[in-house]
Amino acid sequence: MMQAKQRGLTLIELMVVVAVMAILASVAYPLYTNQTQKSRRADAKIALESIAMAQERFYTINGRYAATLSSLQVSTEIQGGASNQGYYDISVAYDGGDPQTFVASAQADSSGSQSGDSGCAAFTVNQLGEKTATGDKCW
Repeated sequence: MMQAKQRGLTLIELMVVVAVMAILASVAYPLYTNQTQKSRRADAKIALESIAMAQERFYTINGRYAATLSSLQVSTEIQGGASNQGYYDISVAYDGGDPQTFVASAQADSSGSQSGDSGCAAFTVNQLGEKTATGDKCW
Protein backbone atom coordinates (compact mmCIF):
# COMPACT_ATOMS: atom_id res chain seq x y z
CA MET A 1 0.00 0.00 0.00
CA MET A 2 1.28 3.49 -0.87
CA GLN A 3 1.60 6.11 1.76
CA ALA A 4 -0.19 9.40 1.21
CA LYS A 5 2.13 12.36 0.64
CA GLN A 6 2.01 14.90 3.45
CA ARG A 7 1.36 18.50 2.63
CA GLY A 8 2.32 21.68 4.46
CA LEU A 9 5.40 23.17 6.03
CA THR A 10 7.55 21.51 8.59
CA LEU A 11 8.62 23.36 11.69
CA ILE A 12 12.20 23.58 10.36
CA GLU A 13 11.07 25.18 7.10
CA LEU A 14 8.99 27.67 9.03
CA MET A 15 11.93 28.54 11.31
CA VAL A 16 14.19 29.10 8.27
CA VAL A 17 11.65 31.54 6.82
CA VAL A 18 11.43 33.38 10.16
CA ALA A 19 15.23 33.59 10.39
CA VAL A 20 15.55 34.98 6.87
CA MET A 21 12.86 37.58 7.60
CA ALA A 22 14.65 38.58 10.81
CA ILE A 23 17.93 39.06 8.94
CA LEU A 24 16.23 41.18 6.28
CA ALA A 25 14.50 43.29 8.93
CA SER A 26 17.75 43.83 10.84
CA VAL A 27 19.32 45.25 7.68
CA ALA A 28 16.32 47.20 6.40
CA TYR A 29 15.24 48.97 9.61
CA PRO A 30 18.48 50.93 10.21
CA LEU A 31 18.52 51.96 6.55
CA TYR A 32 14.92 53.11 6.83
CA THR A 33 15.52 55.16 10.00
CA ASN A 34 18.64 56.73 8.46
CA GLN A 35 16.72 57.81 5.36
CA THR A 36 13.86 59.12 7.49
CA GLN A 37 16.24 61.25 9.55
CA LYS A 38 17.87 62.59 6.39
CA SER A 39 14.49 63.60 5.00
CA ARG A 40 13.54 65.36 8.25
CA ARG A 41 16.63 67.57 7.99
CA ALA A 42 14.70 69.57 5.41
CA ASP A 43 12.54 70.80 8.30
CA ALA A 44 15.56 72.59 9.81
CA LYS A 45 16.74 73.94 6.47
CA ILE A 46 13.33 75.37 5.60
CA ALA A 47 13.01 77.01 9.03
CA LEU A 48 16.45 78.61 8.80
CA GLU A 49 15.85 79.86 5.26
CA SER A 50 12.55 81.38 6.42
CA ILE A 51 14.31 83.11 9.30
CA ALA A 52 17.07 84.43 7.04
CA MET A 53 14.51 85.93 4.63
CA ALA A 54 12.47 87.39 7.50
CA GLN A 55 15.63 88.85 9.02
CA GLU A 56 16.44 90.60 5.73
CA ARG A 57 12.92 92.07 5.59
CA PHE A 58 13.28 93.21 9.21
CA TYR A 59 16.69 94.75 8.45
CA THR A 60 15.32 96.66 5.46
CA ILE A 61 12.61 98.24 7.62
CA ASN A 62 14.52 98.76 10.90
CA GLY A 63 18.19 99.06 9.94
CA ARG A 64 19.14 96.16 12.24
CA TYR A 65 18.40 92.48 12.62
CA ALA A 66 15.80 91.12 15.07
CA ALA A 67 17.03 89.68 18.34
CA THR A 68 14.03 87.42 18.86
CA LEU A 69 11.98 85.08 16.72
CA SER A 70 8.73 86.70 17.84
CA SER A 71 9.80 89.94 16.09
CA LEU A 72 9.96 88.20 12.71
CA GLN A 73 7.23 87.47 10.18
CA VAL A 74 7.53 83.69 10.24
CA SER A 75 5.18 80.85 11.14
CA THR A 76 3.85 80.62 14.68
CA GLU A 77 5.76 77.37 15.20
CA ILE A 78 9.05 79.08 14.39
CA GLN A 79 8.12 82.09 16.52
CA GLY A 80 7.59 79.62 19.36
CA GLY A 81 11.10 78.19 18.93
CA ALA A 82 10.32 75.02 16.99
CA SER A 83 10.59 74.10 13.33
CA ASN A 84 7.36 73.73 11.35
CA GLN A 85 7.27 69.95 11.79
CA GLY A 86 8.70 70.10 15.33
CA TYR A 87 11.82 68.05 14.70
CA TYR A 88 14.21 70.91 15.56
CA ASP A 89 14.51 73.62 18.21
CA ILE A 90 15.06 77.01 16.56
CA SER A 91 16.82 80.07 17.96
CA VAL A 92 18.19 83.37 16.74
CA ALA A 93 20.75 85.70 18.30
CA TYR A 94 23.03 88.57 17.47
CA ASP A 95 26.49 87.40 16.52
CA GLY A 96 28.71 88.82 19.28
CA GLY A 97 25.99 91.20 20.45
CA ASP A 98 26.12 93.27 17.23
CA PRO A 99 22.62 94.14 15.91
CA GLN A 100 24.09 94.30 12.39
CA THR A 101 24.61 90.53 12.49
CA PHE A 102 22.61 87.44 13.38
CA VAL A 103 23.00 83.68 13.71
CA ALA A 104 19.96 81.44 13.37
CA SER A 105 20.34 77.91 14.75
CA ALA A 106 18.40 74.67 14.49
CA GLN A 107 19.19 71.90 16.97
CA ALA A 108 17.62 68.44 16.75
CA ASP A 109 14.91 68.07 19.38
CA SER A 110 16.54 66.05 22.14
CA SER A 111 13.35 64.20 23.05
CA GLY A 112 11.97 63.74 19.54
CA SER A 113 12.53 61.38 16.68
CA GLN A 114 15.51 63.39 15.35
CA SER A 115 17.46 62.98 18.60
CA GLY A 116 19.33 59.99 17.15
CA ASP A 117 20.58 61.98 14.15
CA SER A 118 24.13 62.49 15.34
CA GLY A 119 25.42 63.09 11.80
CA CYS A 120 23.62 66.41 11.33
CA ALA A 121 22.13 67.41 14.66
CA ALA A 122 22.67 71.17 14.36
CA PHE A 123 22.42 73.71 11.54
CA THR A 124 23.22 77.44 11.46
CA VAL A 125 22.91 80.30 9.01
CA ASN A 126 24.12 83.88 9.44
CA GLN A 127 23.52 87.31 7.87
CA LEU A 128 26.05 86.56 5.13
CA GLY A 129 24.18 83.42 4.10
CA GLU A 130 26.94 81.17 5.44
CA LYS A 131 25.49 77.79 6.29
CA THR A 132 27.17 75.37 8.68
CA ALA A 133 26.24 72.07 10.25
CA THR A 134 27.69 69.59 12.72
CA GLY A 135 28.36 67.00 10.03
CA ASP A 136 29.62 66.85 6.48
CA LYS A 137 27.21 67.13 3.56
CA CYS A 138 24.28 68.20 5.71
CA TRP A 139 23.28 71.25 3.68
